[in-house]
Amino acid sequence: MEKQMMTEKLCKGEQITDKISILHLKYLGRDSWDRPVYMDDEGVIWKDVDPRADRKAALCTSVDNEFGGEPDTGMEYFEKYQYASIVFVPARDVW
Repeated sequence: MEKQMMTEKLCKGEQITDKISILHLKYLGRDSWDRPVYMDDEGVIWKDVDPRADRKAALCTSVDNEFGGEPDTGMEYFEKYQYASIVFVPARDVW
């Protein structure tokens, strides 16, 4: 229901900045499993665990917020990022 309301507001040109945020992910490189690693503006490390070009990014935090840490919690489990628009800087690294 809430998504439908947001879509209707977007179509009407209404601002809904309280629900949608922009998350900038700066590319850092690839870990030892060849997964792309990114850092957001708050210093949180994110890993794309399914970096295929034809799929949506499957972003997870990293254990202990380390570049070489194992993937941990998926972004979809954080309410904060539920409506986030992801911007990859300079671009998303895919296989």
